Amino acid sequence: MAKRKKQSSKVQKRKGAKARPKGKKLSNAARGKAAPKRAVAKAKPKRAPVKKAARPVAPAIETVAIEVIEQAAPGVITVTEVEETKVRQAG
Repeated sequence: MAKRKKQSSKVQKRKGAKARPKGKKLSNAARGKAAPKRAVAKAKPKRAPVKKAARPVAPAIETVAIEVIEQAAPGVITVTEVEETKVRQAG
């Protein structure tokens, strides 16, 4: 097969802009140094949640005392005393 002829630089310029522009020319000092690498963000480990200890809850004690004084007839007094204690579980 026949080889293609190389085009002159003038013809190449006329064809249009290049797909990728040239990079900036660095100075001699900058060329000698290695470019600093970007720091990669690392995920911070989360602290483990502290479990709260269950506190012992004292049961609620409810005491009701009822005292009834009756005078059914003159000179006759009846005293009735009732005491009740309930223990309620909290929760």
